[in-house]
Amino acid sequence: MPDTIKLDASQPADLEHAAAILRAGNLVAMPTETVYGLAADASNIEAVRRVFEAKQRPVGHPLIVHVADPERIALWVEKVPDTARRLIEKYWPGPLTLLLPKKGDVSDFITGSHPGVAVRMPAHPATLKTMGLLGRDLVAPSANPYGRISPTSAEHVLSGLSGKIEAVLDGGDCSVGIESTILDLTGGKHVIARPGQIAGSDIEDFLGFKLSPNLTSQHAVPGSVKRHYQPVTHTVGLAAHRFSELLPRLVPDGERVGVIWWQSPPGDRASESIRLGATVDEYGRMLYTAMHSMDRANVDRIVIELPPQEPRWSAICDRLARACNEQFHGDLEGSSR
Repeated sequence: MPDTIKLDASQPADLEHAAAILRAGNLVAMPTETVYGLAADASNIEAVRRVFEAKQRPVGHPLIVHVADPERIALWVEKVPDTARRLIEKYWPGPLTLLLPKKGDVSDFITGSHPGVAVRMPAHPATLKTMGLLGRDLVAPSANPYGRISPTSAEHVLSGLSGKIEAVLDGGDCSVGIESTILDLTGGKHVIARPGQIAGSDIEDFLGFKLSPNLTSQHAVPGSVKRHYQPVTHTVGLAAHRFSELLPRLVPDGERVGVIWWQSPPGDRASESIRLGATVDEYGRMLYTAMHSMDRANVDRIVIELPPQEPRWSAICDRLARACNEQFHGDLEGSSR
């Protein structure tokens, strides 16, 4: 395949070009508010198969269907309950994915052979316009090799998939920076299947009732495997309250270490360092970008200062638990790996 072309999301002709590529059954990496997605025409199963091939993603892992208009979920979903309609009116377009009972003709290739289909409406205007030009819905898992760090810029996409996909639509940096919240509405109990920027407490406050606590979804969802979002470089997480104490003990003399921190300056122990924002949204927006930068730097190890293990940080903690090769919340001998 020729080199992947970069299209400009601000240019109408490039949006037309992206739609034409998708219409032909080929792949385009598209910007969303969460991360860049590897888009294919969801109604073209051969195109969907190409997504798995380009990402080297195991078949059976479900995909999210992206729509440009909430009414289009009727093409995919057997029934839209009132709870889903309320959430759609409140949060779409935006980083909330709903897992709903699928129609009988929805391909198992999309749902991973599960009875639910995940649907969302992304908030990036260029992607919505492209889908409008295409007149079809898209599947769009993160546009990176399977298991690696999700991309939040066109450059991240090209570093992992250049030459494997036809185009990337450059819409700038993603404003949220981590994947969407997935809410499972397929059963009698409503469950957060994957945490994201929209917290479970926010959904509870809006709906006026509690989600089911301490339950996991009965369905596989994107990004739920044990090891995911990982840099190539060995990555270690250190709890913030022990960070300054443990960092010198963790770093052998002569090793180049890249440190991603948010409240504890690493000093001369860091060969490279990047500071994240101190709020949940700032930390999340910057995290994958920082991980990409460190993975390209000439370092032997990446060390990340972990956020608090509190409910409002649950999405960040989830991503870091999957990204780190090991984490230390106490002594180095008592790690969680």
